[in-house]
Amino acid sequence: MEERTAVLVVGGSLVGLSAAVFLAHQGVPCVVAERHVGTSIHPRARGITARSMELFRQVGLEDVVRAHGQDDIGVFVRARALADDDHHAVVMPQTRTPDEVSPTTLYACDQDRLEPLLLARARELGADVRFGTELVDFTQSRDEVSAVLRDRGSGERRTVRARYLVAADGGRSPVRERLGISRSGPGTLQHQVSILFRADLDRALRGREVFACFLETMSGVLVRRDADVWQMGVPFKPELGESADDFTDERCREVVRTGTGLADLDAEIDSVLSWEIAALVADRFREGRIFLTGDSAHVSSPRGGLGGNGGIQDAHNLAWKLAAVLAGHAGERLLDTYETERRPIAFLNMEYALGRMRGEPWTQEYNTVSLGYRYHSPAFAAEEGADGPGGNEKLEDPTAPSGRPGTRAAHVPLPAGYANGAGSTLDLFGREFVLLTGDGDAEWRTAAKQAADGRGIPLAVHAAGAGDASAEGAARAERWRVAYGLPAEGAVLVRPDGYIVWRGRRCGDDTAERLGAALDAACGRGREPVSDPG
Repeated sequence: MEERTAVLVVGGSLVGLSAAVFLAHQGVPCVVAERHVGTSIHPRARGITARSMELFRQVGLEDVVRAHGQDDIGVFVRARALADDDHHAVVMPQTRTPDEVSPTTLYACDQDRLEPLLLARARELGADVRFGTELVDFTQSRDEVSAVLRDRGSGERRTVRARYLVAADGGRSPVRERLGISRSGPGTLQHQVSILFRADLDRALRGREVFACFLETMSGVLVRRDADVWQMGVPFKPELGESADDFTDERCREVVRTGTGLADLDAEIDSVLSWEIAALVADRFREGRIFLTGDSAHVSSPRGGLGGNGGIQDAHNLAWKLAAVLAGHAGERLLDTYETERRPIAFLNMEYALGRMRGEPWTQEYNTVSLGYRYHSPAFAAEEGADGPGGNEKLEDPTAPSGRPGTRAAHVPLPAGYANGAGSTLDLFGREFVLLTGDGDAEWRTAAKQAADGRGIPLAVHAAGAGDASAEGAARAERWRVAYGLPAEGAVLVRPDGYIVWRGRRCGDDTAERLGAALDAACGRGREPVSDPG
């Protein structure tokens, strides 16, 4: 049997389901093949960074996620066992996002709760998600990828022909291995088993609020997932002949008793998952029409919680680009910028996680690392002075945005009744390019129309920086000018993913030509543009 789709996503866990949501939101037909029979039953990732929440906000998932999680990660302590009298507080980085930086913030929602929400939204938007389905073979040509999928229940095989394939099939990615793409980095750091169990630990807690307890004598961690659901992670050493198979239910109960400090505890073991803590980044994120995302592209220590979030952001970066190319208003070169932009961020996240794992002092605020990453690729306009010495940094403090090309467009609150109920400039981004203007809105609209005509590139214009006679209007206009580094009559061009492509200080005779060049470059079909130097 044979069928066709625009994009085949291999892997239907956190990143694969996120890719399905983002692609379907862009109107891109996609099929997701996941070998397991359903979504994850293990909590795994928990913290969803403010940037990931912004992306979920774009696709109508922010409120749903909030309803199934909490806005506080919880208290971290260190002790020999949970029941010990002495709990030593572990100082964690400040993760809450200031209100002036984003309309949302970091949220705690365990992966086993998040994945069903992503699945429901993906299907609601039209994605075809198939569980119990594995990829058994694939080839690619100049025009398509041909993949053989097998239903693990019936054994039925069918061929799916797709324009592109997105690999979200985990750290041991068969797709990456088949492509022969190697990885760079320190390698495997530790082997662990994660034990999910149910028990009443009030005797050990004695009224103390604890989310995670680092166990000093076991080199493990005990994490609370629900009222009576806990997760315990402990290392094992294959080099000494140990394996995950050694962790029978009885062995797991012994480990749990040691970690909790309750020798008579009869815990109910729900599931046991083995995994590797590793630090590796793929040497390439693209091979022809095949793209690596999430753990298939990069793995790192869970410290800092940037791994899963990095995968969500990979999927978002790639989805709008695939949509633009499939729609015909972007060139294939745009897809090269996926690796150019995301691979340096994977190294950045890996180094941050390694530093946290080694207990090194934090050199960057968490919000800067998780929200303030900057892209460098030919898609962004060069600016005199902004890209000279010191201009190639990968991070920008989101509390002091510059408005430079390659940075995340800053959040500026919008007045009640704004277009489509948008409460923030961030709500204006998603499916099309956006030109945010200040006081010279009419002139910019004319230039935008001239630039977009004949190019087929969707471009909306919003006077987000225009002031009015009220004090509130004046304050909003000033905030916009400062956040984007422009005078009142300036404008800034933003990609569908909310990243600044180009900015102009004023609208002049050659602005339509400059803006058109910026659109061409941002869509991978023109030379690198230059921002208005005026």
